[in-house]
Amino acid sequence: MDWKFELVAGPYQGRTGGLAWDGAAMLFSAVREERILRYDPRTGRTGVFRHYTGRTNGIAVAPDGSVYGAQEGGRRVIHFLKNGSTAQTSDLLDGRHHNQPTDVIVDGKGRVWIADPYNAQPPYGPPAYPFLDHASVLRLESGGGRAWKLARVTHGTKGPRSVLLSADEKTLYVADGDVERGDMCELHAYPVQPDGSVGPVKVLLQFVAMERGIEGMCLEAEGNIVACAGWKKSGGGPVTYVISASGTILETHPAPADLPMRCAFGDAGLASLYLTAGDGCLYRAKNTGLRGLRKG
Repeated sequence: MDWKFELVAGPYQGRTGGLAWDGAAMLFSAVREERILRYDPRTGRTGVFRHYTGRTNGIAVAPDGSVYGAQEGGRRVIHFLKNGSTAQTSDLLDGRHHNQPTDVIVDGKGRVWIADPYNAQPPYGPPAYPFLDHASVLRLESGGGRAWKLARVTHGTKGPRSVLLSADEKTLYVADGDVERGDMCELHAYPVQPDGSVGPVKVLLQFVAMERGIEGMCLEAEGNIVACAGWKKSGGGPVTYVISASGTILETHPAPADLPMRCAFGDAGLASLYLTAGDGCLYRAKNTGLRGLRKG
């Protein structure tokens, strides 16, 4: 049975991007408008969580309730504090500015994992700082006080679009490859070591040439991956997948709009699946038969 998505907010200018459930409402990014918005399912109203977000795409809620955002325009990960202020993190990897982060997640230790690809839309300002010669997953760790340490995690990725950790945080999933840059899109899995480094990669899925791969992922209660991918240009069109931890596609459902961007569970009991897309809207499917994974 296909999932029935309803339009709950939008359209906004450009695409909608990152999604994160804050415990009571769904945060989502209106990337071009440089705003993070907040949809309250109890009232059906959408308000502004943050203005002037530097083209923030991916967002993640930390264990302490603060929010991290991947600034495609500002080429950094920003920290939105609970008191309403904004704090910087480190944007230097071995003394060089990294690329244009598109997605972030936060683990139980407070470490921030970043998908850091190249993007079609250039960042703000003149090209004073060249991009890195690699597109990798990075990891931010607090060095004490306001200090942050930034480290490279993956080697060999071509353009990571989305990152996800398994329920026990022992596996890092990476949606790699930008079809618009000519990459072959894949879903990777890496064993995570106690120090945050990763072991050898395992390719779980490989998409055919010119097929838009996974752009957003989240976990459901059984540990399977829910992923959104595809486009109308080629392949099977815009879709949402349910994928086992070993890489088997268990279910395939049409997405409600072209260029699905991110997906996340929300509402009471994490029983609804939310999705953003290239048409600038926020969608919700209530009766998927799945529930999101509760943390803690």
